[in-house]
Amino acid sequence: MRLLRRADSVTALCAAAYTFGAQVPIDEAAPRALGWLRRLWAEGADHLPFVFVHDLGFLLLHGARFRLRSTQDLGAWPEEERAGRLAYEDQALGRWLLDERVLQASAAINGLAAELRDAAIAYALRLALEAPLRGADLLIGNAAFLRELEAEIVEGLRAAAPPDEAWRRFAFEIRDTAIEALPRGPLFSLADLWELERFAALPLESTRLALRALQAVRDALPPVHVAIAGRLKRLAQEIPVEDKDSDHFPAGGFDALSSQGRMENLVRSEVAYVDTEIGGGLDLFDLRYVLGELLYYTRDDSPLLEARRVFTFVIDQPARLRHKHKGLPAQTLTLVEGVLLRLERDLSDIFGARAVETRWLWRAQTSEDEAAAAEEEALLRQLLASALAHRRVRLSRLDPEAAWPSGRCLIFSPMPPPPKKDRPEGVWMRVGDLAWILEEMSYTPLRRETLDTLLLRGLLVR
Repeated sequence: MRLLRRADSVTALCAAAYTFGAQVPIDEAAPRALGWLRRLWAEGADHLPFVFVHDLGFLLLHGARFRLRSTQDLGAWPEEERAGRLAYEDQALGRWLLDERVLQASAAINGLAAELRDAAIAYALRLALEAPLRGADLLIGNAAFLRELEAEIVEGLRAAAPPDEAWRRFAFEIRDTAIEALPRGPLFSLADLWELERFAALPLESTRLALRALQAVRDALPPVHVAIAGRLKRLAQEIPVEDKDSDHFPAGGFDALSSQGRMENLVRSEVAYVDTEIGGGLDLFDLRYVLGELLYYTRDDSPLLEARRVFTFVIDQPARLRHKHKGLPAQTLTLVEGVLLRLERDLSDIFGARAVETRWLWRAQTSEDEAAAAEEEALLRQLLASALAHRRVRLSRLDPEAAWPSGRCLIFSPMPPPPKKDRPEGVWMRVGDLAWILEEMSYTPLRRETLDTLLLRGLLVR
């Protein structure tokens, strides 16, 4: 680890500017790029090199308007530096320019209010570069030195005097070391883009970390297997003949005509075309069959099959679930909500988003529970914004004195289930320990088998 000394700060940063690959007027570049660098170093990303902060920062700011320095300065570069400078543009800047997610991040940042863009660029730089460059042998900066010497550094950058040979070699070495440490795939993950698109609504780092933890739990769980999904869909499509409204709906018979269907559903009048010869040993029936012009009756399915299915998730005493077992990767409450986010997505995949409504209820028994529920609801409103807008998801409270919901209901609670006479209809999952308990059987929280059990026992088979 190499620490940047105060006495070398101005010289080192001016030498780094000599290696820049972005073509940006120095009057714009100097104060703005130093502002990003100061923010990043102050927040702990003090290993990020100035050259990357400057070049990627302006690429995010300018997007498709970004220009490489070689378009203007190629002829002025010393012969011995050209290959290295062009390699940097090809291996780093060129890849970023062709990275669709970088351009999506740029669009998200430029869609923000002007006063938020510099903070969003600094945050995007952290998302893209902090972890990949953490183990590289780079220069460790000091935000205090940067604040103290900023005016002197800006003056040196505007002077644009070439550094001496030793500092020039050192600046190129830092740049090349950083290039080697760059990830080979997309620079931003989908979660990164999601955060940048909602940067204005997520001003606090703690909020962004909490949302990232929820998404990590959700995405760690694989989607429902196609075989399980097919089984669940078949079970759910059985006509509920005991439904109180079932006698109001037709179930069976024919309701329309179609040019596709089974032979047993053929419209009887089509038989009239049999033996109506058209030559070549064919009759008109054969021709209409080949051309797909025969008519068939279509079956009248019960509208009950298309009814919107409502599923209820209850989180009991959320404040008590805000603890982390040492054998689990996150707080119990985070695991519960991550599992429910995965289940909500599974249900949409199985039945279609428009055919499913999920109701999330927090059962708060204390003021601490109420505060926890309010905070968690605010987080989930960000993750479920689209579903909420289309009324596919509802977030609410359950009065502790009210009866438990009936029907397709899944309850997560730190308490054991009530006695049988008081037990709600839904499935009761006791959580809070290393294993979760359902009807005296233990389940691992982050296993697909656990979610399949919940779907089969609690949400569909009724």
